[in-house]
Amino acid sequence: MRIEMILPQLEIHKISNSFENVTHAHEDQYQMTIPIQGTCHFTLENKPLSLPPGDGLILHPQDRHSFHIGSGDSVMIIRIKDQSLFPETATKSRELGLRQPFDLAKVNDHFQKWTVEMLGMGQIDPMAVEEMEYRIILELQEWIWGASNRLQLLPVNAVSDPHYSRVLDYIHAHFTEQMNVGTLATMAMQSRFHFIRSFKSLTGLTPYQYVLQLRVEEAMKQLERSVMTVTEISFLMGFSSTSQFFRVFSKSVGMTPEQFRKEKR
Repeated sequence: MRIEMILPQLEIHKISNSFENVTHAHEDQYQMTIPIQGTCHFTLENKPLSLPPGDGLILHPQDRHSFHIGSGDSVMIIRIKDQSLFPETATKSRELGLRQPFDLAKVNDHFQKWTVEMLGMGQIDPMAVEEMEYRIILELQEWIWGASNRLQLLPVNAVSDPHYSRVLDYIHAHFTEQMNVGTLATMAMQSRFHFIRSFKSLTGLTPYQYVLQLRVEEAMKQLERSVMTVTEISFLMGFSSTSQFFRVFSKSVGMTPEQFRKEKR
């Protein structure tokens, strides 16, 4: 059995029961291998290693490796394309293939949370995926480096920062369109991960939450003033589906779009 989550910069695989792969390496990915149940029999650069539950291994790009597990065993494999696993505040002098203990209860709880969130997305908005990936990477950083080494930024003053003023102007002009964090981060002259963090410090919301708030506010005006159907409004506001519109609107306003329209007329 294999459960996979594939995101732009991140892959998470949970493999259960008998499995074996051939010796290989990942050109541009760090890999975390975390045995969940049973022993993971690992080979790193021709050196055999036996990893019991919770005794993980961190590999750097180009490390040649293979592993196998037996019936009833399970392992989690996490691959990250860039060095986001290593925050700037943490020392990067770790040895290649360093063994790392992991809290299995925390690992299983987080994996369940991630999969539930991914399944609940339905038709996935690219910005929502980027923000989910950002949150997962922050949690992975905490697993390895501790909470004190997670990415930390001071709040940004939008009035004195022309880059953020331009970002906010752009979002307000294009919130009904598809946009991505990378474009907004470039406008703010920051990396994607710094941008998400600093944007939330500034507004109290992540970029995606901010966009959804603007869409809901405009949808409320359209429901009250226009004769368009709920479906027409949902697509006009940039929602990927009517069901997503209902879910977001109801969570924000406390009633369905139809109930809101009926109450306002």
